[in-house]
Amino acid sequence: MSYYEFGTCPYNPDHRIMLFRMPGHIVKCQKNYRGPPLQICKYNATHRVLDMEEHLKECTYYRNFIDSQAMQIALTMRKAPILDDGSDTNTEL
Repeated sequence: MSYYEFGTCPYNPDHRIMLFRMPGHIVKCQKNYRGPPLQICKYNATHRVLDMEEHLKECTYYRNFIDSQAMQIALTMRKAPILDDGSDTNTEL
């Protein structure tokens, strides 16, 4: 039983590769590929697809990027809460 995750080679669907070896495999397999040109996903370079728009609808790496970007924007736009405890912080003693 293997503890590694496997993926399918984008250039040859008969190839099942351990994900940590996929980048090296893609370089070798791309040299023998004779099909239509595949686009490279900018969120995970091991994703090679024909239709990038369709791919981005399902790409978890794209979703994670968008979620982290939204979080960063939300944090930079956040204003400090206004404390209304009845005391005036500007009073002098």
